[in-house]
Amino acid sequence: MNFQQSADHVGQQNAVNYGDTTFHHESTYHINQGDPPERRNNVARNFLAAGVPREAEKIFGDLLREGHLTAERVYYYVLSVVSGRSCNEVNGELFRNVRDANKIAQSLPDDQWQDAFAVVWRLMRHVRGEAAGERHRESLDDILTAFGALPPDRQGEITQHLAMILSGVLQVKLESTYAHRVLTQRMSNGRLHRAWKFFEPEPARPRPYVAAETKAEQKDWVRAVAGGAVAVLGMLSCFTGTWLVLLGLPLVLGGGFLAVRHGIERSAATMWENIQRQRVAAPMHPVEPRSPGHWVSTAFVKEIHRIVDSRFSEARPHFAGDWPGYTAGVRTHLKHRFVELYGNAQVPAGAVSWLAGWHARHIANGWATNELFRIAVPSTRRDTKFYRIGIAIAAVGVVLLFAAYAIAPAVFVVGGGIFAIRGAIQIRALPRMSMLARMHDERMFAEETRGYEEWLQVLADRPSDGEMARWLAMDKIYLKHDLVRRYNLSVHDLVTHVVMTEGANGAERARVSHGPLRYSKYEVQIFLLTGSGVREMRVELNFLTGEARNERRILFRYDALASASVAETGMRLIRGEGAGASEVERLRTRKFCLTLVNGQNINVVAENFRNADDAVLEDETELFLVEMQTSGIDAALPLLEAVAAEGSDWISREHERREQWSRTWD
Repeated sequence: MNFQQSADHVGQQNAVNYGDTTFHHESTYHINQGDPPERRNNVARNFLAAGVPREAEKIFGDLLREGHLTAERVYYYVLSVVSGRSCNEVNGELFRNVRDANKIAQSLPDDQWQDAFAVVWRLMRHVRGEAAGERHRESLDDILTAFGALPPDRQGEITQHLAMILSGVLQVKLESTYAHRVLTQRMSNGRLHRAWKFFEPEPARPRPYVAAETKAEQKDWVRAVAGGAVAVLGMLSCFTGTWLVLLGLPLVLGGGFLAVRHGIERSAATMWENIQRQRVAAPMHPVEPRSPGHWVSTAFVKEIHRIVDSRFSEARPHFAGDWPGYTAGVRTHLKHRFVELYGNAQVPAGAVSWLAGWHARHIANGWATNELFRIAVPSTRRDTKFYRIGIAIAAVGVVLLFAAYAIAPAVFVVGGGIFAIRGAIQIRALPRMSMLARMHDERMFAEETRGYEEWLQVLADRPSDGEMARWLAMDKIYLKHDLVRRYNLSVHDLVTHVVMTEGANGAERARVSHGPLRYSKYEVQIFLLTGSGVREMRVELNFLTGEARNERRILFRYDALASASVAETGMRLIRGEGAGASEVERLRTRKFCLTLVNGQNINVVAENFRNADDAVLEDETELFLVEMQTSGIDAALPLLEAVAAEGSDWISREHERREQWSRTWD
């Protein structure tokens, strides 16, 4: 959600988010056909705690209709019915369902759930009495005392889900009773150290990187064979019987063998060192992220590039230096490596994020000592020494051949020998170099595997979606309560309120299957409807730290509202014919706009965020409706539409509606 405020526009829009949504494949919100009542009960509770009351209402209602009666289910069913709805919306069949649930509760044995339901029912009767202008049968203090005696979790649930149905006076007093727990529990259960883990993707296991086998080229074989043949021909021509030749030829052969034997190790180490330097050297030209083929999408490659660059940016040590330049080469190598290893592994790009971070931190630790460019290769001092000795011995043998006046044969021996030695070294050094590369990659794979196990331990206490929902619910209560306090509003000033949330620009996103989106940063919008007008506040909430900043407030009277409009993107259609016909919705966005008489616009936009992969698993409209409920927009739109339509008459009309609702109890 982006907020843009100017002299003529105040807007709320969804965030521009980067990268895929982190998706947790969990069964928190999934029911299989034939699941027992206990399982369905738990899923319904999860939906309600997550801020998706309509799904919870369906499941709890089905359980009660099927005869699976418990006080717990009655309590949660009533909460799911009234959650996100005003008094005026809890009428007709909905109110009859609530009243029937009360009758069921009276037939069940007393327990803690009966006590919780009794408080809910007493609060609703109190609201009914206020709306009807009747003298209350019991004092509010007695109800608040019973509320305070409930377990803290029940207090939080009642405060959250009855927010829209209670009057401003009752809501403020209820929240005041619960406020001390919000302050102490809002950052509880290690939120500061755990909340960020919810946005971490399920890590992909390291995969062994096997570099392509390097084989000798045809020219190397030609050089070795042809050179060897020429050298042998020269040697055969040297057998003149002089002692110089008899002494020189063994020296040439022994020196050549020594040069080849130790030149192989020396050359393999040199080639391996060059390969490692190429891996960390900055590329001559920027590497374009595009598909290498083999069913690897360009989108995947682009996301891998973004992830690697982001993780290295985050890992930058806090001292001066050209970190981007220092890591340009290794970042290019890792991008290529990750695309090659995971492009067809059926894992999202985000699953490699931890591995990119692991490499980034490892390299950052060695930046001060330039560790990245201190290439580790096997020591070649001994091999270099004996290689040079071999060359020297062979050279002495050649000199003896020249001294014996075997000049032509000596030239053949020298020329052919040089080509033969170089070709033989190249042919034998390439497999040795490949072995060094494999040994390096095996060590790296072992280190990455240890890093993977350590990362799993870090993520072991990742918060559940229910914990994320609970923290957000407390944030909303805290921000709303704090706003009322700072506006210095009395309990009699506030008529009602709405709180809406959207993901902030650039926020990380995560969700579980069939569940709502969670964001690392939110834009929170609060409307306080008072007797004198509307107070609106927007604030940026860092969900990971609980910090709220950049608050913006506006105040306007009810008669300052000029118009309201709703625009939807999507479609509705009728499928089937006759009695089997049904309406199908495919909604993607819904925009509500309040226009003030001075030309200012207050926009509220709800959008269905969906990855391409989600389409197979979840219904598009289902995701949109979940987003509408959890963001608070579903509850806010009817209220704001009424305010826009009725203007300054809204207060009196609202009292009339509440009075009419109170008569449905008769």
